[in-house]
Amino acid sequence: MSGKVVLVGAGPGEAGLLTVKALEFLRQADVIVYDRLVDPVLLQERKQDCELIYVGKEPSHHPIPQSEIEQILVKQAKRNKLVIRLKSGDPYVFGRGGEEGEALHAAGIPFEVVPGVTSAIGGLAYAGIPVTHRDFASSFHVITGHLKEGSDPLDWTSLARLEGTLIFLMGMTQLPAICANLIQHGRRPDTAAAVVEWASRSRQRTVTGDLTTICGKVAEEKIGAPGLIVVGDVVKLRDKLNFFERAPLFRKHILLPRARAGRSDLAAKITALGGEVTLYPGIRMEKLHEPAQMNAIMASLPEYEEILFTSAEAVSLFIEALLESGKDNRALSGSRLTAIGKQTKEKLREYGLAADILVTRRSADIIRQACAGNWRQGTKVLLAGSEKHTAQLADELGGAAEFAALPLYREVLEAELPFDLSKFDAVCFSSSASVEHLLSVLSAEEQALLRSMKLLSIGPLTSRTIREQGLKVYREAKAAQPDSLIALLIEEAGEVMPT
Repeated sequence: MSGKVVLVGAGPGEAGLLTVKALEFLRQADVIVYDRLVDPVLLQERKQDCELIYVGKEPSHHPIPQSEIEQILVKQAKRNKLVIRLKSGDPYVFGRGGEEGEALHAAGIPFEVVPGVTSAIGGLAYAGIPVTHRDFASSFHVITGHLKEGSDPLDWTSLARLEGTLIFLMGMTQLPAICANLIQHGRRPDTAAAVVEWASRSRQRTVTGDLTTICGKVAEEKIGAPGLIVVGDVVKLRDKLNFFERAPLFRKHILLPRARAGRSDLAAKITALGGEVTLYPGIRMEKLHEPAQMNAIMASLPEYEEILFTSAEAVSLFIEALLESGKDNRALSGSRLTAIGKQTKEKLREYGLAADILVTRRSADIIRQACAGNWRQGTKVLLAGSEKHTAQLADELGGAAEFAALPLYREVLEAELPFDLSKFDAVCFSSSASVEHLLSVLSAEEQALLRSMKLLSIGPLTSRTIREQGLKVYREAKAAQPDSLIALLIEEAGEVMPT
């Protein structure tokens, strides 16, 4: 029996504009077939064994024909349970989703569509341009600027007479022809126009003018694809409604070396302030125990007076193993639960468990200060977490208690190439692990370049690690907290911290 294909719209560009339903499918996918304009951050939501297939197209260069993409979807659906076709914008707004749906139907493959925020609306909103407005436009019209070869030309006479907003997608190479045709067929030459490049991304650039000047301004600023072309008086509202380009970290490209797998709250906060974040290197988790081994471990839980979780991922894997062994949260009633970090504490709460002790950092000294009062001679403590951290803590904690390491997973670094360090405005290190992970995947030449960059540190411990690696700390946050690091970024950008 074949699997299912889901045609998923990724939105105009900014990863946060992905829908909740689309995110759920990404996390379940066996295969993701994705386009050039999809934000790489979205791909990090995939499960460990998910296969990625790139079918990106560039202007005037389509290395993989559409017919071949459709066959890839059919072939993969016959091999896998869930195949995601991830494309920018909305699948049915000039995304060729209809053609792919037809091909799947013809092959007898079940499929579903998850709409996305089309760039024709969402992308222009990020440029401060509403597609409709009571005083300027009561309708809008979305037109492809990339016509099927051999097709009849657009009805320029009708388009020029429309009083609503005209939006052209995939039309950057046709911009001079679009402006000339509209003027020739009756549109006022002084009609406002704008072009938005990389809409909703931190690299977004916008130029405005009218039908007689916009081409020159685009050429002068070297604006290129992907670009949105909009014609209409709604463009005049941009000065009042341009919220995104006024964000404090707009057009700042920040490298955030990863310290651990999973989501990054710090990255989300930087993105919300207009910055573009690259999380690097990628980190995937490998489970370390087979079900039979985990069943044996879960049977021994009553022996432990305390279970110390080193990460949110450890909580999820532990509870998963607990349920698979035929037990539930009641098996933990006799043990104190200690969480390292707020995310770990929050993950416990998601499973209906409250942490008895919260430890702020994964440091043997800090853990000892927080927990030593409960550790008597012979107290058995189970350390649940990554292979590296459980072994390290079991070795460093020592003392009266007896520590048993339960390595639930191994973190594997994935260096994605190519990687251009020179494009970043700053590198933000959020922990010592983030320093070690980045340096482990950089070449000697890249490490040399890193010495000339602005390296921002979250606190003294991280700064010490940076210096031990022969690097220079440009600035250190006033407090070892993510918000303090963000305040430092905003200060570097010459902005005022928003209230």
